[in-house]
Amino acid sequence: MTTRRRFIYAALAVAVLPILTGCKNMSKQNIRTFGKTFDYLKDPALRQKETGDAQLTVQNAEFSGEKFEGMEWRNIRFINCDFAGAYEIAPRKLIDSKFEDCRFAGILSYGVTENVQFLRCSWNGQSVMYGEKGSKNTLFQECQFAGPDEDRNHWGGVGTDGEAEFVKCKAKWFGLSGQVKLSIRDCEFEDAEIDTDSFGNSGENFLSSAVLIENCKLRGKFEIVSRKLQSLTIRNTVINHLDLSGTAVKDDVLMEGLDAGYINAALSARNFTIRKSTIKGIDNKVFSIGAAGTAQFLADDMVFGRGAVEIGAGRALEEHEWSIAPSNGITAFRNCKLPMLDASWLETMCLQFDKCEIQLADISNCRIGKLQIMTSRISEKIDLTNTRVQEQDLATMFIDKGRKEKLDGTNVKLPK
Repeated sequence: MTTRRRFIYAALAVAVLPILTGCKNMSKQNIRTFGKTFDYLKDPALRQKETGDAQLTVQNAEFSGEKFEGMEWRNIRFINCDFAGAYEIAPRKLIDSKFEDCRFAGILSYGVTENVQFLRCSWNGQSVMYGEKGSKNTLFQECQFAGPDEDRNHWGGVGTDGEAEFVKCKAKWFGLSGQVKLSIRDCEFEDAEIDTDSFGNSGENFLSSAVLIENCKLRGKFEIVSRKLQSLTIRNTVINHLDLSGTAVKDDVLMEGLDAGYINAALSARNFTIRKSTIKGIDNKVFSIGAAGTAQFLADDMVFGRGAVEIGAGRALEEHEWSIAPSNGITAFRNCKLPMLDASWLETMCLQFDKCEIQLADISNCRIGKLQIMTSRISEKIDLTNTRVQEQDLATMFIDKGRKEKLDGTNVKLPK
């Protein structure tokens, strides 16, 4: 019970009742009518005694109105079953089991899951279902998740407090969770979120997830909630609006092969690399990051759309807010096209542009150890007002005679 969504369980218990009614399928028999199968689910020791390790298959059953609590379910295959309830379904462990073409509604727990697959299953409305801490090898494949509306307080949530993998799934108005490791591959989401752990949820022993998103289409707004990660990797993905604001990543962030609208990467991380991607922009918002919150920021082989690429503090800094030794060792753009760069109020040991094409560059009010502009062009305007550097390397910077230059209060010497 570690994430934000756990805290609205009580409200969901009431709100979910209409969903339970809608989920009920009159063509299915209640699990109570399944004789020995029902007995084996209620009493795994009896099942072991009578059938040993043989797989138990449960098909076309409705699970509702009956409590399954505290037992260990192992080697079970559920086919075309409906699960509905408010806390009734809560085994202690679920191991080596598979759900095929099943539907889920309500507030459900499957305990600690291990080697569990959900294939072509669906969750609707405000349904909430999690595997508990220690879960691993839990796969959701070709599943569908649909919340009731765009209000995030009404969204359902699925995943585990351990490891979870989503492959070829579709989701809208829903949250996905893998508190230790979360992999999302070949999925299509619209207005969805990742729900992670945090100090506020679990105290000093909170979990930090290693998140991988690969070959996905993320439409609408995609957000990370709670925002405490071990690492974040996003590859070969179409993104409309990615919101990482306030996220803290212990290790590295890597983004590559993206076709994006707007990325708000106002986060802290060890190293942040974005490469071989196009970010077109939405309403003049393109890409935002507080580069000073990273040890290293690198943008390589990037095309940015028209609108500001923001890498500075985003506001004026007071004198006491400047560091003696900046935490950012280098902020670098290599082989990039940037119509507009806003690096104002940036603090870094090194700001580097290598083989870049920039139209408008605001590098004002910065404190920079070394400024390098190499084989790069700033064609229309450069603002260096009040920027102080300890060292500069501008020898191969292209000279643009028609460029507007603001140099009041700076010690930077542009080539003539």
